[in-house]
Amino acid sequence: MKLKKNNFIAKLLKKNQVRAEVYNAVNFGLYPSDFGRSVLSVVETLHHHGFQAYIVGGGVRDQILERHPKDFDVATNARPEEIKKCFNRALIIGKRFRLVHVYFNRREYIEVATFRADHQHAKHESDARTSKGGIISRDNVYGTLEEDAFRRDFTINALYYDPIRGKLLDFCAAVPDLKSKTLRLIGKPHMRFKEDPVRILRALRFANKLGFTIEAKTLRAIPQDAPMLKEISGGRLFDEYAKLMLYGQAHKNFHTLHEFKLLDYLFPLTVECLHESWFMSMIKLALENTDERFYADKTIHPGFLIAVFLYAPLLKNFKILTQSISRRQAFVQAMDETLKVQVKHTTMPNYFAQMIRDVWALQHPLELRRKQKVLEILKHPRFRAAYDFLLLRVEVGQANKALAKFWTDVQTLEEVALQKQFGVVEKNKKPIDQI
Repeated sequence: MKLKKNNFIAKLLKKNQVRAEVYNAVNFGLYPSDFGRSVLSVVETLHHHGFQAYIVGGGVRDQILERHPKDFDVATNARPEEIKKCFNRALIIGKRFRLVHVYFNRREYIEVATFRADHQHAKHESDARTSKGGIISRDNVYGTLEEDAFRRDFTINALYYDPIRGKLLDFCAAVPDLKSKTLRLIGKPHMRFKEDPVRILRALRFANKLGFTIEAKTLRAIPQDAPMLKEISGGRLFDEYAKLMLYGQAHKNFHTLHEFKLLDYLFPLTVECLHESWFMSMIKLALENTDERFYADKTIHPGFLIAVFLYAPLLKNFKILTQSISRRQAFVQAMDETLKVQVKHTTMPNYFAQMIRDVWALQHPLELRRKQKVLEILKHPRFRAAYDFLLLRVEVGQANKALAKFWTDVQTLEEVALQKQFGVVEKNKKPIDQI
């Protein structure tokens, strides 16, 4: 299925009205030395081979806003195969949107994308595919720099920095929007959300992250187009969950998603239980703790918040199941059923799901405090996460305060004292998650 012609872009290009505002980059605090040697070498190498190349997107935006971006992307008129030939270590990735990763070491790479054009220019049906609802499922129609600018989502993400000439190119009035702190979709909001409904989540995320106001037409389109999020794969929604919740704006983003009724598409089971005051308090504490960990540069496991978001639904399911089967069986089945429903909305790696199970399963052994199991529990790889989860439960009145004190005090004991007080871990006993 082909997308309808994007009249907004077509008219501009046809009438030759597409002219970039060209700025002196230093007037925006943009200096080559601020972008790192790796991304500069990618741009220089592509230029050396006769191609256009610019540093683009959020990295340029954040650099102008003095937000110190961690990575930068490059856009070029070179095709993926041509990009790969320019570098010793490069890998073409993706089907929906083909990109090239240029590697500098195991962990560092620069993402390089070919300029995109509107789908009406597709030469092969395989290059541009959409679902019945109009969502782009493959976007590999290549174009010019001007066309690429109007294929981007928001004006503030459509800035092109040329570090060789020291110029900043603005085709979409991004600079005025940066100055007025306005988040605006390029083109007609309904059409752009229809192409990719994930832009709805990105709009709210960017607005909260940057402290920008969403432009009126874009804002009005969000509730109308939100149901299209049902068509997005669970994998993509999980990626958006991570971006929304794990980078310092979890508390703000959660409440914004709830306000716009978008949580229904990510965590429907959570929404069903938000009337429980203790559950809302637990979520609030977990979100605030997650944000604090981010700004303290501490590790954050993506599964922990999901374990919190699904805890009330888990208990609800557990209560129902105990009416017909044993409590142990009910808890295991409740975990299975709760996660089975959730992965239909946000598909997660199996090891994340296992981490969530471990955190839930450890709560009962933590409550029992059996002397012969203390050392085994302390050595469990998920003990720390389960302990943090227990503290949240204590804070909201779902567990005894004495439990928090006991497990906090135990962790302060030296190994000798631990062995003396709790003895050697007994062998041939049931694993702690089966207690």
